[in-house]
Amino acid sequence: MFNDNIIMNIYKTIFDTEQQGKQVLIQKDVWAKVTEEGVTTMQYINGTKAVVNIGKVIDPAKTTDPENPVYYPGWAYDIMSTDDLDFGSNEVYPGDASAHQFYGYPRNAEVPPPITTEM
Repeated sequence: MFNDNIIMNIYKTIFDTEQQGKQVLIQKDVWAKVTEEGVTTMQYINGTKAVVNIGKVIDPAKTTDPENPVYYPGWAYDIMSTDDLDFGSNEVYPGDASAHQFYGYPRNAEVPPPITTEM
């Protein structure tokens, strides 16, 4: 369970390849490759709460045959973290074209939602 006082950041990213994305996430201290008893796994570090390897995303505007989908270029990862991260040109804002929802927020929602104050 997440603490309601912690601001959660959702980052949607796209990279040229799966391996490039993995390397950037390691460089940004999102996760680390850990080997224990001969088994290597990726483990979240720092404020990382989740990493979703989305993979290739189908382009519905170009896909006319579901048996032969056409994909957007690149490889997608979504990251949920309490850390402020900068993915530069690899960060994307797909809105209604998001592949999934995260942490209970609708697919097209800003996370966290904008803070509104009444004066």
